[in-house]
Amino acid sequence: MLEMITTIVIVGVVTGGLGIRFDRFFAIILMLFVLNFSIVKSIDVYLWIIMLGALTVIIANRNKIAQIPTPMKKKLFILIPILTLVSSYAGSILFINISHTVLINTLGVLAILYGLRLILIHFKPQEMDYQNLKPKMVKFCGLFGPILSGFSIGFIGTSLKALKIPFAIKVGKINAKQVYIGNTMGALFASLFTIVWHYTLGKNAPSLPTLTDNALYGISLWLGIWIVYLVTERLFKESWKKPFQIFIGVMLLLASVKIFMLA
Repeated sequence: MLEMITTIVIVGVVTGGLGIRFDRFFAIILMLFVLNFSIVKSIDVYLWIIMLGALTVIIANRNKIAQIPTPMKKKLFILIPILTLVSSYAGSILFINISHTVLINTLGVLAILYGLRLILIHFKPQEMDYQNLKPKMVKFCGLFGPILSGFSIGFIGTSLKALKIPFAIKVGKINAKQVYIGNTMGALFASLFTIVWHYTLGKNAPSLPTLTDNALYGISLWLGIWIVYLVTERLFKESWKKPFQIFIGVMLLLASVKIFMLA
């Protein structure tokens, strides 16, 4: 119980301070080192956390989504599900057939990349509301983004949000709200499909009791993290965010060393 509470508090405070609402990558690391889960169980439990987190964001923005033009709605509710269905299947096939060592090393590399992103990349106010969008970049991110998220969630659990959104905003000059909703929708469908793929594919697919156990862990962790997140977000001052982001980035770099040691 103490390990669960520790995981919930740390992930809730970190994501509340950083303003991360669904792709709580830190949870996988805490499950490995605090809850002592295997890399496979950590990823499978995390799928429930990311799915419920993305669903919460979608529900909270349901009125805004309802006002989106019909062509954009078709992309959100038709194109993205199709792309993530296929790409999450490909990622899940790799997840099922690859060694635990490769999964751990991949997690270590992501910890480094996410850490560097937190340390080096900070958004300016004017970058959060681009209006003169580049059609080619919008199409590229709209097509490749869900494919990348689907494959990544199927393979290692995370949607790569921490890398995709900075690319879309810094390089593509895409409106932050637009790319955020698209990425959230992709994570929702990809995690849902991946849960199905992980429990139906392969000769060594987990049993129904294992699915139930992972679901209970995931739902419990997500609920606790969400509550701590809400409290932290209200108490966290704006002036704390940048130094806190850099601090967490450094912690991720240090954590990557320990992750590689597991391999």
